[in-house]
Amino acid sequence: MSGADWAWIIAASFWGVLVIALCFVMLSVFRLISDVGDLVKGVTDQTVPLLGGLNETVAGVNVELARVDTIVAGVQSITATADSLVGVLHATVSNPMIKAAAWMTGTWAATKSAKKLAEEIDE
Repeated sequence: MSGADWAWIIAASFWGVLVIALCFVMLSVFRLISDVGDLVKGVTDQTVPLLGGLNETVAGVNVELARVDTIVAGVQSITATADSLVGVLHATVSNPMIKAAAWMTGTWAATKSAKKLAEEIDE
């Protein structure tokens, strides 16, 4: 065998070792991809029930919010009624009080004026 033949044998052996090494690398990559797929499947298996529970919770919260909206609407109605009642009560009580105060002031002024006139007549 000549030197060229030995060179070809060494080159072929090198390529064979390189192919075997690449096969091991590819096998490791395939295992990694398989493990990642299993991990994703596990996460999916755990996430789907959580999302179902989340949907139930959101539905329950929506029901409670509808109840709160109903309560708030009732409170607004009561507040509007109370405001109207206070306005009527204010008008009912304050108008006679204002008239009484005006009458008393007028009576006081008339009495004062009458006393002053009586004093002027007596003099």
